[in-house]
Amino acid sequence: MNIVLIGGAGAPNYGDELIVKGWIDFFKEHLPGSTVTLYENIADKEKKLHGETRNIKFKDDLVKVAKSFSEIGFWEQVLRGYHFIDNGGVEKYHQYDLKPFFEADIVHLHGGGYLNNYDPEKGFYIGFLASLKEKYGKKIVATGIGFGPAPEPKKEQLELLNNIFAHYHAFELRDVDNFRWLKSKFTNGHFVNGLDDCYLYAITDIVKKDNSKKRLYLSFLAYNLNKVTSEYWDNLQAFSATFDEVLFFESYPWQDNEVFDIVKKKIPAAQKLVIKDSLYKKINVGPNDFAICARFHVHFILARAGVNGIYSKDSKYYNVKHQSIVDRGSDMKFTDFTQFSPPVVTEKEAYIAQQDVCLHEQKLGFCQSLYLP
Repeated sequence: MNIVLIGGAGAPNYGDELIVKGWIDFFKEHLPGSTVTLYENIADKEKKLHGETRNIKFKDDLVKVAKSFSEIGFWEQVLRGYHFIDNGGVEKYHQYDLKPFFEADIVHLHGGGYLNNYDPEKGFYIGFLASLKEKYGKKIVATGIGFGPAPEPKKEQLELLNNIFAHYHAFELRDVDNFRWLKSKFTNGHFVNGLDDCYLYAITDIVKKDNSKKRLYLSFLAYNLNKVTSEYWDNLQAFSATFDEVLFFESYPWQDNEVFDIVKKKIPAAQKLVIKDSLYKKINVGPNDFAICARFHVHFILARAGVNGIYSKDSKYYNVKHQSIVDRGSDMKFTDFTQFSPPVVTEKEAYIAQQDVCLHEQKLGFCQSLYLP
């Protein structure tokens, strides 16, 4: 089988890379011998992090095509993608390798939060895939999508956008808010209220139980560090002294290097858990560990592992993302980084952790239904 996946990995970013690794492992187990081409943001970084084989290849030609014209909004980009082939786009952009799309048996938007108004050019992907279905009969699917925020489409765009979404065999959303919005807006679409693609793995594939140490996991965003008050840092430093290890969970190296330097000055005992290790080695977790999370997939994975903690959210984008984890049963509590108080730790396992086997099997079953006879 020839398979093309499209996503937003390559920065790299922990969550995006976990999803890419999950799909590679899925195909190795369930469809060995298939040819898989992954179109991501930065192919060279993907090759360095994950490696390539004879059957697994990374490219970044599609994002270059999408970003070659950036003067229109998200829904206009969807329509641009839909008309791309008719408008001679393949010939115009002949320097970019789009051949795998026309050889594919299935073309797949994999999970992640890359379809939104912050990066509107990637709306191109939605329309381009619909045209592949319409013109060449390609099976097109989307899984684990963190959609939005996106603007209201114009009234005159609705009919065509509705037809574009109707071409998808399935379009899975990872949060209920955007599932409901898309389903109400585009009634012909085959939308699924589903799961993040990180559920391709059971949590036991990602973490290892280790009770030998008490760990504090830290995850901050560069742009909200200025909201952390000096009093908060002082109290956090005192709190961190009660742990055997303090681990800064790297998510975005190009941003997190600077963030880690700041954390290290405030909490000298902090060590960095780099992406390569969190992806390709199991993360140690124990019953006395605690997490302070700003990043989405750090919250997601540690909550699934049963780690207590607190999280922050400070934009519509992150509000929806973190709320989707809380909706799944995370017991982590909200913090605004202005006042640190001793956390209330519960001994009862969070519902999200209790349900992990069930949710993993649900995700796996859904994905198998897309690919297997």
